[in-house]
Amino acid sequence: MSDRDRSPRLSRSLGLALVSLALPLALTPAVASGVEHPAGTTALPPTRATAPAADPAAGPAAGPAASPAASTAASPAPGTARAARTAPLVERVDFGAFVPGMTTDPGRLAAWERSAGTDAAVASYYYGYGDVFPAATEERLADDGARDLLLSWDMGPTRFAEWTAGEHDAYLDQIAAAARAYPHDVYVRPWPEMNGDWQDFQPTAAGERRFGGTFREFRLAWRHVVTHLREAGADNLRWVFNPTADTYAETTPVRRIWPGAAYVDVLGLDGFNWGRDAGWGRWRSFGRIFRAQYDHLVALAPRLPVWICEVASKEPRVDDGAPVDPEHSKAAWVRSMLAHRGMPALTTVVWFDERKERDWRLTSSAGTTRAWRTAARIAAR
Repeated sequence: MSDRDRSPRLSRSLGLALVSLALPLALTPAVASGVEHPAGTTALPPTRATAPAADPAAGPAAGPAASPAASTAASPAPGTARAARTAPLVERVDFGAFVPGMTTDPGRLAAWERSAGTDAAVASYYYGYGDVFPAATEERLADDGARDLLLSWDMGPTRFAEWTAGEHDAYLDQIAAAARAYPHDVYVRPWPEMNGDWQDFQPTAAGERRFGGTFREFRLAWRHVVTHLREAGADNLRWVFNPTADTYAETTPVRRIWPGAAYVDVLGLDGFNWGRDAGWGRWRSFGRIFRAQYDHLVALAPRLPVWICEVASKEPRVDDGAPVDPEHSKAAWVRSMLAHRGMPALTTVVWFDERKERDWRLTSSAGTTRAWRTAARIAAR
C-alpha cells in the first residue's frame, strides 16, 4: 500500500466475526481457474484441464542491478508461515472492487460498499493504449487519497520491441506529465495477465504472438517503460507485475519474464473459480486457485507485497455459463476466502463484481451478500 496514513479498515476486524460465526470452510480440489478482461477482450478458460505445474527452469531474467530509482514501495519481509497460518485473511488485508460503470458514476462503487458492508480500500478499473492517466477519474475515485487506485493498462496493438526502441516515448511523456500533476500514488499493472495463452501479447520463446515478443523482449520493454517514467518524474506510479494464477503447460512461466525487483513495486495475481463444467473445469477453493503461482512470485521477490487484483466465484445456483451445481455454495466459497490462512505476503484482495463470463457479483445470491454483510456487522459491534 501507499505510505500515507489511513484510518483503520473495517476489513481488518472481520476475522473476529468469522471466528464468532464459526463459519464453515469449503475447500475442495479442482483444476482450471481462467481469467477475463472487461476492457474489450474476453479471456478464454484454460485450454486444457491440467493440474497446475511448477515453472520449468528458466534462463536469467533478473536484469541489471537496481537503479537509483528502484522501488520505494517494497515492504518488510513477511512474517513466518506459522504466524500467517494463525490469522484469517480478513485480519490482514484490505479489500477493493471493480464495479462496471464506476469510473463515470462513483455511486456504483458506493453501492457495492453498501452491499458488502465494508469499505473499498482499492478501486480497480481498466485503461488501454492511448489513455492518459492519472486524470479527473482518479481524482473522483481516490477520495482525497484515502482510497488506492489500481489501473489495468492494456498496452494496445504494439509489440514489446517497439517500447524498448522508444517508439512510444511521446505517449509515456504524456502519462508522466499527468502523474507529476497528481498528488497521490497510483498502482499500474501493464500487460495484465501477460502469461495467459489467450493473450495476443503473451511473451513466448519464439515471440510469435501478434502483439507480443520473446521473453527477453518483454523484460526489456517493461524495464524501459518503468525507467522512462521514473526518470520523467512519475514517482507516484507504482508498478504491479500481474500474471494470471494459471500455471498449466500453455502459460508462460513467470520466471522467464520477470523484469527484476528493481522495476516492480507489487506482485499481482488474477484468478477465478469458474465452477464445475463437464468440458474443462472444477469447483476450486480460493487457496487452490492462488497457492502455486503465489509461491512462484514470492520466490522471485520475497520482500514485495502481493495483491490479488481480480478474484470472484461462479454462482452455482444458476447456469451462468457452467451448469447448476447443487453441491456447492458461493456463500460458503466467500466465507472460505475470508477465513483463508496462509500466503503471508498477501495484503490486498480486489473483488471483480461483474456479470460477464459467469455471474461474478457479490449480489448473485442473497446468501453470498449475507456472507460479507454478516461478518461486517458483527465486526462493527
